[in-house]
Amino acid sequence: MKHLTEYSLNMKIRFTKEALHNLEEIADFIYQETKSKDIAVKHMHKLRVFTKVSLEDFPKLGRPAEEFGSAIRKLVYQRYCILYMIQKTHIDIIAVYRDNLPTL
Repeated sequence: MKHLTEYSLNMKIRFTKEALHNLEEIADFIYQETKSKDIAVKHMHKLRVFTKVSLEDFPKLGRPAEEFGSAIRKLVYQRYCILYMIQKTHIDIIAVYRDNLPTL
């Protein structure tokens, strides 16, 4: 069962500068929409905890996102897309963005 031991458990999650910038923009957007710093902070905390808990032990949980590159995966949390790359010892979160509903 090599696939189960291919990656170390409890992998470190690292946010790139671009992903951290994305999170700041999302927090600003939520604040502008709600006028509540508390709501924005809580939402961002939930997004980061979801990312950490989901990917630390299950790095392949997200689907391959080949439209962004062959090694990139995509995890979705409440319409926010989390793009990441699995490294041998850690996971790099490379972008976080709002996924809009498709128009029909």
